[in-house]
Amino acid sequence: MTINEKMKLVIDLAEHALEKNELPIACMIFLGDAIIAQSHTSESEDKRLLVHAELKALMKLDQKRYSYHEKMQMELYTNLEPCMMCLGASISSFVGKIYYSLDAPSDGAAKWAEKTWKENHTESSFHLPAMVSGILEAESNALFERYIDIHKEGPLVDWVKTITLPHGAH
Repeated sequence: MTINEKMKLVIDLAEHALEKNELPIACMIFLGDAIIAQSHTSESEDKRLLVHAELKALMKLDQKRYSYHEKMQMELYTNLEPCMMCLGASISSFVGKIYYSLDAPSDGAAKWAEKTWKENHTESSFHLPAMVSGILEAESNALFERYIDIHKEGPLVDWVKTITLPHGAH
């Protein structure tokens, strides 16, 4: 599968989350073309805040007890830049690469980590996964725009507006 094909599966899962009245955020972890773990955000259903798509998928990965070498070959795909919690969990899980669609300027951690990792982790056994952004950005953005259209107002809508691209920018 190509990078875009894998991200398309993530976007389909995020659309399923949106249909369940959740934020349209999903994650899949691949080893080659095999899906090792997947999840979507479930804050509405679970009435909890720490049920991010990436964290839930990483918890499923952790239960499967792959070797360090296998984890280093894994790729995490998500349609939104991981937050600090989810990036930290990815680092602790030894995921090799992270691919995401949209930047999250208000709470995304990828850009921050890329700027500060090397100078602060010279003796660490952990590594910062390689990160690639902008994969199917327009498709992911469209899901967040639909979320705004459905919900109209509220704190989550205000947050979603910080991550959606202006019309024509994608």
